[in-house]
Amino acid sequence: MSRPANPPVGAVAPAPILDRPRVLAFGGVVLAALAAWVALALLGEARPGSGLAWLSALCGGVALPGSDAVAGAMAMWALMSVAMMLPSAAPAIDIYVRLARRIEARRAVHVAGFAAGYVLAWATLSAIAGTAQVLVGRELATSAAALPHGWVAGGLLLLAGLYQFTPLKQACLTACRNPLAFFMSHWREGIGGAVRMGLHHGAICIGCCWALMGLMFLSGAMNLAWMAALGLVMLLEKTAPGAAYLGWLSGIAMALAGAALIMTGIN
Repeated sequence: MSRPANPPVGAVAPAPILDRPRVLAFGGVVLAALAAWVALALLGEARPGSGLAWLSALCGGVALPGSDAVAGAMAMWALMSVAMMLPSAAPAIDIYVRLARRIEARRAVHVAGFAAGYVLAWATLSAIAGTAQVLVGRELATSAAALPHGWVAGGLLLLAGLYQFTPLKQACLTACRNPLAFFMSHWREGIGGAVRMGLHHGAICIGCCWALMGLMFLSGAMNLAWMAALGLVMLLEKTAPGAAYLGWLSGIAMALAGAALIMTGIN
C-alpha cells in the first residue's frame, strides 16, 4: 500500500477519556516513566557526590554496580531521558492512538512502535552524552575547578536561558506543542513508519530540550528533586495554556540568574 500524503484526518475525532487504547497508552507511559524514576532512586544511593562532583567521581573509576564507566553513564542518561522526557511525549502519543484507530488489529503495535522510536532518539543522545562524559569528563572537571566560583553554573544557566529565544528552540517547541500538525506533515504507514515518526518527533524534542537537560549538572545528575523540577518545566512549556509566555519568562529568569552568578564570580 502506498503511503498517503496525510494521515486519516477523520480518525482524530474526539474520543472518550476512558477509551481503552488511550488508557493503555497513558498507562504504558506512566509505568515506563515510574520504573525509570525508581531505578534512578535506587542507583542514586550508590553514586557519591553531588553537583559537578559526580562527574569527577565517575571519570575516576566509580561506576554503577556491574558496569564500566561508559556503560554506567549511558544507562544513567537513558534512564533520565525516559523519566523526564517520555511524559512530555504523552500528547503526541495520544494523538497517534486516535490516528491509528482504523488499524484495529495492530493498533497497539503501531503505538508501541511510535513510543519506541521516540525513546530510541533519546537513547541515541544518551549514548553520545554518556560516552563523551567519560572520555572528556576528567578534563572538563579540572577546567571547571580552575574557573572562578559560580562561572560554570552561571554559564549553564545563561546558555539555557538564551537558547529559549533562538529560532531553533521556537521551531522545535512549536512542533512539540502541535503534534497533530507534525503527523499531518510527516505521516508514515505501518510499524516501520511508526518507528520513523517516533524517531523524528524525538529528534525535534531533543532540539527543544537539550539545553534544559544540561542544567542537571547544576545539582548533580542524580538529584531527583532537580530532575523533577526540570521535567515539570519541560512538560509545562509544551502543554500548559500560555506556554509561550512560560518559555519566555523562564528564559529571562535563567539568563538573569546566570549573568548574576558570573558577575559574582568576577567580583
